[in-house]
Amino acid sequence: MHKSLRDEQQLLQLKAEALRLKLLSNQLRRQQESSDHDIWGLVSQLPKAGLVWRLANMPKKVRNKFILGAGLLALLYLRF
Repeated sequence: MHKSLRDEQQLLQLKAEALRLKLLSNQLRRQQESSDHDIWGLVSQLPKAGLVWRLANMPKKVRNKFILGAGLLALLYLRF
C-alpha cells in the first residue's frame, strides 16, 4: 500500500472513531438529562466509596443517627 493510501485510511479510521465517541457522549448526556429527576439517578452520582469511608469514620453516635435517618427516609419514600 502506498503511504498516502495508508494515511488516508488511518485518517478515515480516526474520523469514524471520533464520530462513534461523539454519538456515545450524546447518548450518555441524554440518559443523564432524563435521570436528573429520578432519585436513584441522583443517588448513583454520589461518590459511593468516599461516602462509605466518611460514614465509617464518623463517631458511633453520629453514625447511628445518620443510619437511622437514612432508614426512615427510605421507609417514607417506599411508603408514598
